[in-house]
Amino acid sequence: MFERQSALAAALTQGGRDGADGQRQLRIGEARGWSLVQMAAFATTVTEFQDAVRPVIDADLPKQVGAVMEVARGRLLKTGMEQYWLIMPEGDDHSRSLLAAVAPDIGAVTPLSHSRTCIVIEGAAAREVLAKGIAIDFHPDVFGIGQFVLTGLHHTPVLIHRSGENCYELYAMRTFALSVWEWVIDAALPFGYQIVTFGLG
Repeated sequence: MFERQSALAAALTQGGRDGADGQRQLRIGEARGWSLVQMAAFATTVTEFQDAVRPVIDADLPKQVGAVMEVARGRLLKTGMEQYWLIMPEGDDHSRSLLAAVAPDIGAVTPLSHSRTCIVIEGAAAREVLAKGIAIDFHPDVFGIGQFVLTGLHHTPVLIHRSGENCYELYAMRTFALSVWEWVIDAALPFGYQIVTFGLG
């Protein structure tokens, strides 16, 4: 198996910056230690698909697009009609079990760990930073803890998950990860930031 390499390895060594007031209000970095698999059923095989994956994830699939569930195998997101992301601890990756359980005539299972980078921004100013370039209402009354949204940032598709009170995870395609990182860092300059490594939220 190929060793997983960070698309942000060089950027993460550049260190943080003080903000306009001399403080560092934000913590920004890359999340490590996770794996991601995308699952999708066909419109006519939803029941068979759910029966196949239930023993692996120990849960029923969420019904509403936009729903997030904490399951025994990790975090389950319904990203579209009969389409799901399962985010798991890297050492508990069940993509092989899902590939074996889901026959090609009822659905598809696609490991995405190597094709995505997760950038985390944490701090009281995180919401203000994201609002600079994303046309989403990040007010806590609207975008609650645990919610996610599929949107665009700097002309790049991203999935943003609010994983804590002031913590947001941005899942970007690996090929655009550095571009997203540079946008986030630039937007965070007025507030100051330190670079850290995060675990799975």
